Formats: sequence, structure tokens, C-alpha cells
Amino acid sequence: MKQEQIDIINEVADELYKNAVNHGFHDNDYQKSVLDNYGTWCNNLHDEVSELWTAVRKGKLTQQCDKKGCDLTNEEEELADIFIRCCDTARKRGVNLGEAVSKKHAYNQTRPHMHGNCLC
Repeated sequence: MKQEQIDIINEVADELYKNAVNHGFHDNDYQKSVLDNYGTWCNNLHDEVSELWTAVRKGKLTQQCDKKGCDLTNEEEELADIFIRCCDTARKRGVNLGEAVSKKHAYNQTRPHMHGNCLC
């Protein structure tokens, strides 16, 4: 990835993290251990993934989400929430998400088709 792309990812992650802080999502983090915080953060991420899967199972991916003023389908909303949670956690922990994504993408490009696994 180009440095410009890495910087954009980090800028987006910073903005999403600031919003989470401003809305109280990290108010009590300082009182908890890394283990406890990650428990909360991973559960929040898992919840968003579960909401996406529920929309799939119920055939509601393309339906309008139920939040007032949210002009997104259920699919768009839940995928956005998953992305937001990942960015928020990365910035809270000081992870250079842009660099991490770039390095992981470069690594994945060297891997075999389906990473050597078959889903058949």
C-alpha cells in the first residue's frame, strides 16, 4: 500500500476513536486491566458481527436499518459498525492500523489460493 493510503486509514481511525471517547465508550478503561478492556472491546465487536449474521439469517440485509435518521441498509450499518469498532480499539491501544493493514495485505498477497484450504 502507498503511504498516502496508510495515512488515510490512520486518520479515519483517529476520527472514529475520538468520537467513541466523546460518547463515553472509554470512560472507565483506566480502571480496568488490558484483559478486561479487551473482553469488553471484543464482545462489542462480536455483537456487531452477530447483528450482521442475524440480518443475513432473517433475510434483512437489504432492508433499511431501524435507527431513526440512519440512511443505511442493515448490511451497510453492521459492516460500518464492525469497521468502527476495529478502528476504535486499534487507536485506543496505539496500534498503527494503517501500517498493520498494509503489512498484513502484503503478506496475504504471498499466500496460496484460499491459504491452502478448500471450502468444498
